Amino acid sequence: MRGKSEKIWADVDWTIVLIYFVIIGLSVSNIYSAVYDPEKPGLFNLGTEHGKQIMWAGVSLFLGVIIMFLDGSFIRKSAYWVYGVIVFMLVAVLFTEPINGAKSWFGFGSFGIQPSELGKLGAALALSAHLASMPALKARQKPSISVSYFADLFNTHWKTLVILGIPAILVLLQPDMGTFIIFTSFILVLYREGYAGNILLFMVIAVIIAVITLIVADSTYMLPGLKIKMSGKTGIVVSLLLMGLTFFFIIKYFVLKRNRPPLYRALVGSLVVAILFVNFIEWGYSTFLQDHQKTRIDLVLGKIEDPNGEGYNINRAKAAIGSGGFAGKGYKQATLANAQQGHVPMQSTDFIFCTWSEERGFIGSFFLVLLYTILLIKLVSIAERQRSKFTRIFAYSVAGIFFYHFMINVGMAIGLAPVIGIPLPLFSYGGSQVLTFSLLLFILVKLDSERKIVLQ
Repeated sequence: MRGKSEKIWADVDWTIVLIYFVIIGLSVSNIYSAVYDPEKPGLFNLGTEHGKQIMWAGVSLFLGVIIMFLDGSFIRKSAYWVYGVIVFMLVAVLFTEPINGAKSWFGFGSFGIQPSELGKLGAALALSAHLASMPALKARQKPSISVSYFADLFNTHWKTLVILGIPAILVLLQPDMGTFIIFTSFILVLYREGYAGNILLFMVIAVIIAVITLIVADSTYMLPGLKIKMSGKTGIVVSLLLMGLTFFFIIKYFVLKRNRPPLYRALVGSLVVAILFVNFIEWGYSTFLQDHQKTRIDLVLGKIEDPNGEGYNINRAKAAIGSGGFAGKGYKQATLANAQQGHVPMQSTDFIFCTWSEERGFIGSFFLVLLYTILLIKLVSIAERQRSKFTRIFAYSVAGIFFYHFMINVGMAIGLAPVIGIPLPLFSYGGSQVLTFSLLLFILVKLDSERKIVLQ
């Protein structure tokens, strides 16, 4: 009979553990190169970013080992307690002194911890506990989109909205728009569990409408054949109405009469919501975003060009990536994304991908993207093999958070996403994000190791 220690490690998914150590190792190596200072060459110097990264990786690994010795049931039962403690931290941090215009940090000398990063862990655990306790959804005979549908959805799942909404709003109050956006990744979890199929579709359509609105809202043009000047926003509304009229005739002539009423209601409701949304986007854009945030969005959308102003970060980041060529310049040979040159701001945090790409080129960039892709596929694979609903939901939460961070961070570096301060998971410099992502993975590894015996 195997001892307790053997049982703990017997069913561990070592592929995830290996990927974790590879990313951490590459992170320390890359940060060392990005911020290398000849006067502080020591790898373990806690006065340097790479030294602090090693320290946080060590703390994370220590906590990870402790997690492996815990019982999975203890983790599940502690989910709401962890969530509560983290929410308390998110409230408390609002009473601290602002750093760089945001109340996001608890400072301890030269070290600090960012509760908003831990907020993702708390939300993932609490959401998993809540959804796991809910009965399976019953299949709808005739799903329809209506006001009553959304009212029913809210009444059924208001606790889900509260669980995700509390930390998200507290993060927004700091303000930390980047981390706030990460909380929308949980829509992928809800979609997988059958709670948000139509909502996810609406979100995709809403994003498309929002982008089009922001691109053309300030433009004007003449209606073809008519000498009428029209604004871009008005043009979108007219286009929506024409699309609605087209669908009206399609329903009228190609759908059985008895099936038309709910489709007419859905069409009218969708048009009203879409038209209101177009006007809300422009109003919200002008009201809630600061000038530098508007500029960053306009840069990504191609509405303005400002290579030496607000667009400097993206411009320099793309220049560094492009200068790496096919095979790169070599380790510690970056001439743009390094501390001495200062060509790329935040080259060890938000734009860590630039240092890597300049030194390793296209080959290295492809390898890193492939590594994260394998990790994401592995996380989804782990989720799908679970018999425990809690573990499946938590695994999808982890996958969604990793996916958002990876997609947005690389998107920032290559100019496809606005600069919103999202780190590359486990790779960028930052103790709070290393700790959070490590805990997410180690908790998942522990829960997954019990997949053969846990049924709930």
